[in-house]
Amino acid sequence: MIKKLIVVAVVGGLAVAAFKGTKWASYVRSEVKSWREAAEDSVPPEKEIARLRGEVKMLDEDTIKIVKQLARLQSDQADLASRQKTLDSRKSELNDKLRTSESAVRAAEERVKSGESNVLVTFGTNQFSLTTAKTRLKEMVQTYTDIDKDLTHVRAKLDTQQRIIDKLEKQRLEMTRLKTDLDSAIDGLEEEVQALKLAQMESKYQTDDTRVAHIKEAIAKQKKRLDVQRRELALLQDVMVPATTTPSESVDDIMARLNGAKGGKADALPKAGD
Repeated sequence: MIKKLIVVAVVGGLAVAAFKGTKWASYVRSEVKSWREAAEDSVPPEKEIARLRGEVKMLDEDTIKIVKQLARLQSDQADLASRQKTLDSRKSELNDKLRTSESAVRAAEERVKSGESNVLVTFGTNQFSLTTAKTRLKEMVQTYTDIDKDLTHVRAKLDTQQRIIDKLEKQRLEMTRLKTDLDSAIDGLEEEVQALKLAQMESKYQTDDTRVAHIKEAIAKQKKRLDVQRRELALLQDVMVPATTTPSESVDDIMARLNGAKGGKADALPKAGD
């Protein structure tokens, strides 16, 4: 069963691959494109404007994402700035302590070199042997080096984050400007649509798909139908009713054949009272 499915899948894939290179694939793509364009053309302008307003509204979500990232980075910046201040303070304090300890150790070494024994080194309120003092001095140098490295890292991170913040702030301002411009452009488009609708309502010809357009189209069709019927009736009357001439004879002329007034042979009609 699995082998059959694999064979069917391979054959289907080969058929699709072969179909892509034929003119039929081009015909299908052309038809799909025409269907898509027809579907887009059938969308009323009002619905398209509503869709565009929805898209512009979605820009608020993009702006919110930028604002959230900006707020997080600004908070991190505040923490890093505080850490930098602390490290600067510790470095400064340790530097003073380090210089004092260095001087104390150097002085103790000189005393040892001069032959003095049991030399002690004073660090603050504590005293240490020269060996212990050198070890403590070495630890202070290591601590100073670590603080300096940490401080360098914090400063570099602050600079990097500040560049990111500057770019995000520009994006936020640009997004706000674009949203305003797009809102204005859509308002202008809606104004044109409403102006066109008004012009169509005022015109006897209407090209939109509103109820008013259908009514106007129906009225125009009925007027055309009545005009055709009137013309048919007039033409039929001309064909069916023969032309008649207006009689020019008088009543005496008409009755002459019966009365013999014109020398006719018919018997005269008796007059009234005979």
